[in-house]
Amino acid sequence: MKSSMVGWEKIFGATTGVPVTSRRGGFTLTEVLFASTISLLLFLTMLETLYVCQRMASNVKWQLAADAIAYDTVWNKFNEFTTPLDFSNAYPKYTNKWENVLASESTNVWYGGGVAQKNWEITPGALPTSNWVIRARVAWPLPGVNKWATNSFYTIERYWINRKLFKDTD
Repeated sequence: MKSSMVGWEKIFGATTGVPVTSRRGGFTLTEVLFASTISLLLFLTMLETLYVCQRMASNVKWQLAADAIAYDTVWNKFNEFTTPLDFSNAYPKYTNKWENVLASESTNVWYGGGVAQKNWEITPGALPTSNWVIRARVAWPLPGVNKWATNSFYTIERYWINRKLFKDTD
């Protein structure tokens, strides 16, 4: 009797009507490749999740450090002596350019050892001067971007009256 094997049956040695059984235990190559692909996909997904979480945590850390520096800058300007803030009509605004944050004012949290910069301004509220508006903001380095600044200025108003409100009085 002639064998009726065709196609894949010739390759794997199966004959019609006879079940193919393996004498060895274990998984086939196809099953191993499929399982490896799924486990690699899960591993890469977890790794990407960790990278995203690390970046989000770094962004929060940088934002909190910048907020603290801006807050401290505003209160330092508030507590300075007021004579330099006496503006004449010719000088309606006192401001500085972006300047580097000193190491004594900052923690070493910035990306790649970069340097944060701060900007503050003091604007008279009226002429003649009876109050000032003190504002500050901070910019810090980010990966892939030159600088990123705080979303808004920290703002405090200082008046001639009650100017020692936050200081010890004699």
